[in-house]
Amino acid sequence: MITKKKINQLEEIISYKFKDKKLLENALMHPSYITENQKKTLKDVSEFERLEFLGDRVLGLAISSIIYKKFSKNNEGDLSKKLSYLVQKNFLYKISTNLEIDRFLKFSSKKSNKMNISILSDSIESLIGALYLDGGFMSAKKFINSTWGPYLDIENKNMQDSKTKLQELSQQKQKKLPEYHLVKKEGPSHSPTFTISLKVLNLKKIISSGSSIRDAEKNAASIALKLINEQ
Repeated sequence: MITKKKINQLEEIISYKFKDKKLLENALMHPSYITENQKKTLKDVSEFERLEFLGDRVLGLAISSIIYKKFSKNNEGDLSKKLSYLVQKNFLYKISTNLEIDRFLKFSSKKSNKMNISILSDSIESLIGALYLDGGFMSAKKFINSTWGPYLDIENKNMQDSKTKLQELSQQKQKKLPEYHLVKKEGPSHSPTFTISLKVLNLKKIISSGSSIRDAEKNAASIALKLINEQ
């Protein structure tokens, strides 16, 4: 259970009072916590994951609607780039840290040293799903508009992810693509960790991890770009 005090604190942070507090509790209870504390198996339905599924769709529609109205001179391509940037896992993680979701989220004690990007970003989608069910689309959209608002005006050139930047740099300098290889996958099926290696631009082989192969590759690309900038 999540204490009444913590529920009140989070409601104050998100500027919304839940009519059904159970929805908020479910949104903050990661399946790893249920498995560890209630002897349930991964085959049991997780309300967190169901809310995450719903929240992902609500977020996409809300952001699409907001940027469609705000950026009337942007074409479809520019709007798509902005949408992709604003709903990506790394950005959701940023939102989760801004809201300090880790203070309220229930998760397995075994993960105390691995509160990774995936868990925290998923919790934002779960929270949005709960907001939608409790208050409707406009309540969810109001929260999204308020929380994402400071980042809407970011220029497209600053939204290019690390993999794309590194690829363009590698092709420009050596006419070769970066080489990514999966090294290993470990951890439970609902929260795996992928480790990859990267060879690019005569740098020493880079090893990096992430909650998905894509995230691991982006993390490796970020390391490579940092090393290149330091040369």
